[in-house]
Amino acid sequence: MTESRPQQDVRWPDAPRLDVVPLTEAEAPAEFALARMWRPDLGAEQWRTFLHDWRAAPDSRGILSARNQRGVLGFVSWWRQPDLEYGETLWAGPFVVREMGVRPLVRQSLAVELTALAHRLGAKLRYAEDAG
Repeated sequence: MTESRPQQDVRWPDAPRLDVVPLTEAEAPAEFALARMWRPDLGAEQWRTFLHDWRAAPDSRGILSARNQRGVLGFVSWWRQPDLEYGETLWAGPFVVREMGVRPLVRQSLAVELTALAHRLGAKLRYAEDAG
């Protein structure tokens, strides 16, 4: 990932502020708790392996984390790959989020940053099926 500045969603001026940034080591436990809400049978070792694998190639894959002043509210994984039909492609998904209201603010904030990332990388953004 070439930039790590927080992306803020400004579509809803009255909405709480969310920062979307690459997952940090310090946030990994909170992200694991969210992942366990999504997949209750997810083990700690499986999570550590997942994080290790995703951090192994930071220019071609990563994990974006959405947070506010209270903590982590969601994350989404992304990866780059060439595609015969679409060309350079940024794939993303699934979204693992905890929405705090009726508006899909967390998911949309992550999607805004994915769109910006795809643009910076000169890639088309495609979403993998959400499994949950």
